[in-house]
Amino acid sequence: MRNLEITRTLRLSLLVALLAVIAGCTAAVPPPPRMTAPEPAPQVPLNTILSAVAKAPSLRTLPADLTPSLATSGQDYGFDNEKCEAGPRADRIEPCVFGDRASATDVVLYGDSHAGMWLPAMTQIADRLHWRLQFFGKPGCPALAVTVWNQQEDRVFDECDRFRDFVAGRIAATAPELVVVTNESFSQKRGRGQLITPDEWRTGLGRTLRDLHRSAGTVVVLGNTPVLDASAPECLAANQDDVRACSTSRKVATARVWNAADEAAAEATGSGYIPVLPWLCTQTCPAVIGNVTVYRNRFHLSGTYSRMLNGVLEEALLERFPSNAVP
Repeated sequence: MRNLEITRTLRLSLLVALLAVIAGCTAAVPPPPRMTAPEPAPQVPLNTILSAVAKAPSLRTLPADLTPSLATSGQDYGFDNEKCEAGPRADRIEPCVFGDRASATDVVLYGDSHAGMWLPAMTQIADRLHWRLQFFGKPGCPALAVTVWNQQEDRVFDECDRFRDFVAGRIAATAPELVVVTNESFSQKRGRGQLITPDEWRTGLGRTLRDLHRSAGTVVVLGNTPVLDASAPECLAANQDDVRACSTSRKVATARVWNAADEAAAEATGSGYIPVLPWLCTQTCPAVIGNVTVYRNRFHLSGTYSRMLNGVLEEALLERFPSNAVP
């Protein structure tokens, strides 16, 4: 694929990708569609992404064609999160299904809100490779065998434990060819004021991955994204002539998440691991790359940027799931 200039590619993506993803959610009585399904997003090559990431720290003023706009970026999920994610009190959900429903290749995307964060990219891949993609996501409920604390209600998150049991049963019944697991480790607690340690995270995730291997052909862990010092939309709105004020050093941004624990759990269980930091940071993790707002808050990618990463995510997945490498 030709190495296109990132600005040209990203601007092209705006014409095809203002993120309304995603037809295909299943429900007994589907609500009216919230958005119109867009055209396929371009597959931006890795060298173009890395070039844009390298150039981003030198950006001074907010691009005039910033997308998503500051007014909308905070809600730029890129999918119908109210329909496709399990609510706070829910312990099960009928999964949203994307891609080729008649496919012989079953793929599951599973985790907390970070699984939903990657859904805009994963749906593009499923469409292109004719996967049948099921999504199981519950915000605040990481897919690791540790009982977590419901920080909004200040109590044990019992629904999360039951949700994991439900998903494990569905995956066992489906026996998918591939399960992609990704979670937010930032500030996760196992009790009031008790942060989950990296060792606890590694051990709990390892148990989950071993269980998944009993049912799935391949299991892959997507590494965690960095955590900014401030929410990108609000910071950019206050610093439109000094975008660099909204960047965070990679050292600080990654110290807040347990990527080493994710990778260790994957290695110990024979699972694949995909580090995503090169797609987001050099020595600095910027809030804007090219003309795209990268985050919708401190720790979730915008749906627009997630969707722009569909090509590099596909390449990384196929390195670990080679059955789809040949059309």
